[in-house]
Amino acid sequence: MPIATTLPSSSIVLRYPTTSTSTPEVIQEESYQLLELPAEILKAVEKSSEPFPLTIKGRPNDDAVLCTPSTTFLLRTVTISNSLLILRPPPPRPATATRTDPTLEIRDTCHQVLECVPQAASLERIRTVLRESAWEGTGTLGKRKRGDKEPRRYTREMLGSVIQGSEVELERGLKERNVIPYRGRMMLLPLNHLHPLLSLVLALLTIHHTTIALNESPPTAVSPSRPLQEALDQDHEIDPEITRGVMGLFGEMDSDGEVWTCRPAEMVREIGKGLLGAVKSSGMGLDKLLNDWKEAVGETWSDLVNVNLLEGDHLLVDPPPAVTSQPRLIVPFPLYQLPLNPATRFADLFLTRPKWRPDDMIPFLKGLYRDGDSKERDKLVAKFVRVVKEGQGAWWYPRRSV
Repeated sequence: MPIATTLPSSSIVLRYPTTSTSTPEVIQEESYQLLELPAEILKAVEKSSEPFPLTIKGRPNDDAVLCTPSTTFLLRTVTISNSLLILRPPPPRPATATRTDPTLEIRDTCHQVLECVPQAASLERIRTVLRESAWEGTGTLGKRKRGDKEPRRYTREMLGSVIQGSEVELERGLKERNVIPYRGRMMLLPLNHLHPLLSLVLALLTIHHTTIALNESPPTAVSPSRPLQEALDQDHEIDPEITRGVMGLFGEMDSDGEVWTCRPAEMVREIGKGLLGAVKSSGMGLDKLLNDWKEAVGETWSDLVNVNLLEGDHLLVDPPPAVTSQPRLIVPFPLYQLPLNPATRFADLFLTRPKWRPDDMIPFLKGLYRDGDSKERDKLVAKFVRVVKEGQGAWWYPRRSV
């Protein structure tokens, strides 16, 4: 790395490295890239008492990103009009040599800098790389047919090396996609297999001395963990390690591992998403789905069923005005199947519907900007959306450039 030095107030001499017969040395060409740190990273580096980790991530075909412990930035090359010289003091000279002016050597000339642009972590790759080794349901582990190719299994560290996101974002992404540790590797629990297991868990919670507080925000339930694990193992062939992983996704254990405090609303949501995933593309009556959902979670938890829990996974379709007897339909429309490129995402959304209510579209913009960054979201909307105020309120139409 270049050595920082204080420049004198008087003139200095700049020269390229040279060699002479009296001071032979091997001169190696040096090349540098300059990274311009945004204010939020610079402040974190200055405040940290320990070395502040900055990690560049990306496969060969990816755009490189820079990750702090909690945020992700796209690295973008920017050409600058003024050249920047990388300078360092020259090597020491013999004691007999004299130098009248301060001298610095030019080690490289830079015409570009790397700029950090805030962006959301690219977490959907989690589902892509873990799909092949995903859980196949109860009683299936260890029963792969002879001759079947063993799928590649990823450790937590391996995932961290291929997912372009910070550790905090990666941990959140694993939980959102129902990924648990299993036998030293990370395993995806697909909703079509997970939601029947969660229905069993909710049923067992009602009979194992559970303290239920549905009026809290969020609702909680406290239960002894051992009876749940034994019932799922002995009666339903659920590996105890998978049960513990599921308990970690939807709650926390006490220090002794004997008491589980869970979040039933999150389990109810995943059951609803599992049922919705089985609905055909033509849709299902909303009332029927809600009834099936309540039946799947059981009477104790039925008050938690709410279509708003499926935000970002469905569309609601009203019947034609002339056919009032037709029920309102719910259609599967999962966010994770939408493109990651903003222009393509907006184009797909407007192909699905020619106009949108703002509150209906916003859930499908997740992943295009950092969670909670409303300013960046508004910039995207201004770029791709034309707002039209009509009698029933504001509607979003596509801009011609989309």
